[in-house]
Amino acid sequence: MNFSSMGQDFIDSLRKSFESIRFTHVVALLLLWLLVSIIVKVLQSFVKRFGKGKLTGQTVMVIDKTLGTIGFATAALIFLHELGFDVTAILGAAGILGIAIGFAAQTSISNVISGFFLISEKSFEVGDVVNVEGVSGVILSIDILSVKIKTFDNTFVRLPNEILIKSKVVNVTRFPIRRLDLTITLHRDDPIPRVLELLTRIAQDNRFSLGNPEPLAMVQNFSSSGVEYFLGAWFEKSDLLAIKNSLLAELQEALHQEGFRLMGTVIDLVSTRASLPTKAEELQ
Repeated sequence: MNFSSMGQDFIDSLRKSFESIRFTHVVALLLLWLLVSIIVKVLQSFVKRFGKGKLTGQTVMVIDKTLGTIGFATAALIFLHELGFDVTAILGAAGILGIAIGFAAQTSISNVISGFFLISEKSFEVGDVVNVEGVSGVILSIDILSVKIKTFDNTFVRLPNEILIKSKVVNVTRFPIRRLDLTITLHRDDPIPRVLELLTRIAQDNRFSLGNPEPLAMVQNFSSSGVEYFLGAWFEKSDLLAIKNSLLAELQEALHQEGFRLMGTVIDLVSTRASLPTKAEELQ
């Protein structure tokens, strides 16, 4: 393949095309460009309107960007062709350039392929809260090359798709209900039945705690510092801060009133389940 001759043919095509350009021709082509742009915008608006509720947010986003790219490329080729440019030479040069870029950008290609897997797998959507590689935040967009996340301290994080494919991704808001798990260590002399009864009642009476599934209280472990109790309370995913603050305050007050001695800090872990758990699952 003679690259120098192809390049010269392309340059000659450009020179001849510029020599034959007329003002009226340019105006007509600009109007054509405007028409193509309007058509693309209409198609994008159609996809957003009729895809709402039927397609996921990232699918609509990808279709929207794909339509924009195809529309721009088509309009550019029509524009150049009507101006008299040799489109064949342009496509040939673009193909050679594409091969060269492909070899130099294997990571980008991997991210593109990973992006399609992420979109088809639907592990998360725009608006979900996720945790990946130590980064927690809200998904802003899922693009062909990367996923954009807004963290809770209002910073912007761009994660390449290849990293998400290879990493453990925790979708915090995937399911409508979640569970707040608390580990509480009390003095070993405190009567266990009374403690379990108190923990269960506090969780049941909390206005953010769900009745189904029911809260669970149990002895988790005996340690050198005392008896470790587990308390799990289910809640609507939007009530995380409300139930955590209220439940901890209610626990502190009730334990103090009953004279139970708190031996350590309260450790909390918010878990997410796909369905209502069995008792065996609760004990894990």
